[in-house]
Amino acid sequence: MDSDYTLQDVIRCKLCEEPVPPLYCEICQINLCKACAGEHLLDQSKFHIVVPIKHRKSSPKISYPECEIHTTKLCELHCENCDIPICVQCVSSNKHKAHDVVDVMSYLNSKNKAIQADLKALGDFIYPKYQEIASSFPVQKAALNRNAEELISAINERGEDWHREIDNIVRKLKSDIKESESKHLAFLKEQEVGINHNISEIKQIIVELKKYLDSNDGCLISKYKSRNAEFRKLPPKLIISVPKFTSQTIVTEQLIQQFGSLSALSIKTEERPNLTESHQITSPRSSLTLTHDSVVKILVHLDRSP
Repeated sequence: MDSDYTLQDVIRCKLCEEPVPPLYCEICQINLCKACAGEHLLDQSKFHIVVPIKHRKSSPKISYPECEIHTTKLCELHCENCDIPICVQCVSSNKHKAHDVVDVMSYLNSKNKAIQADLKALGDFIYPKYQEIASSFPVQKAALNRNAEELISAINERGEDWHREIDNIVRKLKSDIKESESKHLAFLKEQEVGINHNISEIKQIIVELKKYLDSNDGCLISKYKSRNAEFRKLPPKLIISVPKFTSQTIVTEQLIQQFGSLSALSIKTEERPNLTESHQITSPRSSLTLTHDSVVKILVHLDRSP
């Protein structure tokens, strides 16, 4: 019976039931064999501190604190009003008269349990939650950069559209100017040809009239027909309105409205709910929080321990 009892009560690995495991997780407060310790350390759902089981800090004996006033005395009591440890000699002083005092070891044990609870809460869900929040920043920064690149691309594309439209407008205006110049030039040439033709005819008539006068030939003079009435009617005067370029004042605000604008950056904060044990983070064991080298160092340390 005693042998059976011993076999049943032997310390076993919490995960695989291997007897006499050499490791202990101070956060999870479980015994671990070498094989399971590595997997346990790689679990991201909690923060872990794995130590050789012989270094396990189970039920440590708390020492009495020394009195800050009476340095040769140990504090056996705790003043709840002043929230400090005190010795028996302090109790007799007027400073702590009528104060509520309790046994210092009871107070320290209670405080120690609170520390253990805080450590467990930090390792179980507070620390992992902060890790989860921290891991979101690279994702947010990547999304921010991606958004900036998309905005820049859209603005560049919009700018190219505007440049293309402006180039088209400039080309159209230049083409209109050349076409107007061509029409104007053709009309001037036509008028010039007509005037030069009349000038040639007038010159010829002047030469002939001088011949008539110099010849005193009655036969020629009798045949002369005056064309002065024809040339007295001058060709119409050209009144041409050449094209003018009229530009409007550039109003930057209107350009921005037409080109497009950026919405204002909005940064808001939203309060997260306070963490409770129900917020404990669970994640796949394949999510690595410690490197393989870290696990190996712990196991090597165990092997080298006497």
